[in-house]
Amino acid sequence: MKVISFEKLYNTEFYITQPIAKTQYWAPRGNLYSALGKPKISHTLLWFKNCSATITSKDGTVLEAEQNQMAYMAKGIEYKVEFHGTNFDKEDTVVVHFQMTDAEGEEIAPVLKPIICIKNVDPALAASLDILCEEFRKNIVCMPEVISIIYRLMATVCQKQKRRTTRKKFSCIRRGIELLEQDSDLSIAEIAEQCGVSECYFRRLFQEYSGESPMNFRQRHRIEKAKQLLLSDEHYTIGEIAEELRFSDIYHFSKTFKKLCGISPNKFLQNEMEKAN
Repeated sequence: MKVISFEKLYNTEFYITQPIAKTQYWAPRGNLYSALGKPKISHTLLWFKNCSATITSKDGTVLEAEQNQMAYMAKGIEYKVEFHGTNFDKEDTVVVHFQMTDAEGEEIAPVLKPIICIKNVDPALAASLDILCEEFRKNIVCMPEVISIIYRLMATVCQKQKRRTTRKKFSCIRRGIELLEQDSDLSIAEIAEQCGVSECYFRRLFQEYSGESPMNFRQRHRIEKAKQLLLSDEHYTIGEIAEELRFSDIYHFSKTFKKLCGISPNKFLQNEMEKAN
C-alpha cells in the first residue's frame, strides 16, 4: 500500500471504485465492532451521526470520536470500535466503504491508522451523506452521483488536513503558499517578502511543504493547465496558451513543456488525438 498523505492527495489524481454506503444501528449489535484479526478489505469513512465512540488500534492506540465527527480507517488495518450513547430508534452511524488507487492503478492510503478526519460534519456534508445512503437503498444506484459525493467527502478531508498542516508547521509562509497556488505573478523574492521571511528560508520551507522548489511547483501547475487548454474544444494555439499562462514567449513555454513532459506541446496534442481515434 503506497501512502500519500491527505495534504499531497489534495492535488493528486486518484480513483474511487466499488463504493457502498449505509446507515448502522449499534445497540442491537452490542455496541461493538471489531476488525482485529481480520484486516479491513476497503477504505472506510465513518460518520458518528448520533453517537460517540472509542476506537482502539491493533497496537493499543486509543482514539476518542465525538458525535458528528468523521473517522477514516485505511484498507488493511485492524482496530475495534466501542460505541457510546446509541439507541434503538435512530441510526447511530453512516459508513462509506470504497477502494482507492492512484493514476497508475496502485493502491494508496493517506494514513495507516484510524484518525478523526473531520471534527464537525457541517449540514451540507451531512445532507450529502444522507443522499449517499438513500442511493444504496434503491434497486438501481446512480453511480456518478455516488462517486461524486465520495470525491466531495475526500476533497473536504484533504482540504481540512491541508489547512491544519499549513496553520501549524508552515504558518509563517501560508500567504506565500496561497499565492503560488493561485499562480501569482510575483517573484519568489516578492512572495517571501510578503511572508516576512528571507527568500532562502521561504524556498527551504516551501520545498519541505510541497516536495519541490517554488519555481518547479509554479511551472508544473502551469504546464498541467497547458495540457487542459491544448485538449479543450477552444482550439488554442501554442502562442495563445503561452500568453494565457504568462510565459515570456513561445520558446520558453515549449522548452518548459518538453522539460516536464518529455515531448513538445504539438507532439503531446498529436498523441492525445491518436489515442482518441
